[in-house]
Formats: sequence, structure tokens, C-alpha cells
Amino acid sequence: MICSPQRNKNEFSRVVKLCEFALDTKFFTNASCDELVHMAKRFEIEKIKNFEFEYIITKREDIWDAYSLFGRIIATVIKFTVAEKDESVEINEKFDVILLSEDTARNNYEQLQDSDIELFDKNKEIDIGEIAAQYLSLCIFM
Repeated sequence: MICSPQRNKNEFSRVVKLCEFALDTKFFTNASCDELVHMAKRFEIEKIKNFEFEYIITKREDIWDAYSLFGRIIATVIKFTVAEKDESVEINEKFDVILLSEDTARNNYEQLQDSDIELFDKNKEIDIGEIAAQYLSLCIFM
């Protein structure tokens, strides 16, 4: 089940419960004006004009109780302004992450050591919005 955006501790929170409904379907979400302002403040930049996130989650066949998150982020970011000239960045990046429990991660350490991983909780819920925001941050400062 996909939950609606809620003000959480994360500025761009999109909590997903990993179940059949959430798998193998492409989803799209974007940040509200309020979320853009809070993310810009968190990343200590001037402004995020827009932030779009599309993703699909699939079940991994090679690792028990693991999933793959394939995401794409699109954003326009103004890092700072000097002499009335904006230093802006256009971001259009894809990423993939393996989603799993802590036990599954421990039991598959060798297989996962070259992968980006994120842990879901005991209810199989994970904040994929926060994952997308972290990738946005990486893109801004690369």
C-alpha cells in the first residue's frame, strides 16, 4: 500500500509498504512547494525549483525477501546566487537500490558488498522519498 505524503521527520517522505500492490508498477510523485523549501534548507542551498521522482519496485529472485528499487529523479536546483546570477543545476539521474531487512543484509553480505542497500522495518515499510532526497543531495554536490 502506498501512503500519501505526510510531514514526517524527512522533508520528502513517501513511505511504502512492500507488498504485492507496490510491486512491478511504475509510480510518479513530486515535491510540494513546502517540501521544496524544507529540502533546500536541509541541503543549505538557495532553492529547489522542482523535484520529480518516478520509481518501480521489483522482487529480487536472487536474494530471499529482498527488493530492487529503480528510481529516476528530475530537479532544477539553484545552489547559490552571486551578483544576481543564479548558479543552477539541472538534474536527471537514475539510481537503483536493494531494499531488505537487516537479517537478510547480514546473511548476504558477500553478494551485497558492491550494492547500495536500504533497510526496511519489521513491517516491511520504507521511506523511498528519503532515499530519493539523499540521491538528490548527492547530485547537487557532485
